[in-house]
Amino acid sequence: MMAHQIAAKAAGGRVSIVGYRNPADGSETYGAAYTPIGSRSAPDWLSPQRFADRAHAEAAAAVLAAFLGVEVRQ
Repeated sequence: MMAHQIAAKAAGGRVSIVGYRNPADGSETYGAAYTPIGSRSAPDWLSPQRFADRAHAEAAAAVLAAFLGVEVRQ
């Protein structure tokens, strides 16, 4: 494991998919988010990338989770 993976695992973080709804037209986009396990508030980090297709956001979340050494939680 690399140092960033050890730190993320020790913190007990998780990666999830976040949906963003545009109030003007009701369209929805998706992105990845990182949240420490003990956090009850908003995610600590939100990806600036937005995807119209949820499958693309899931792929991005899987890559981020693999990089950090944590799980993707829906």
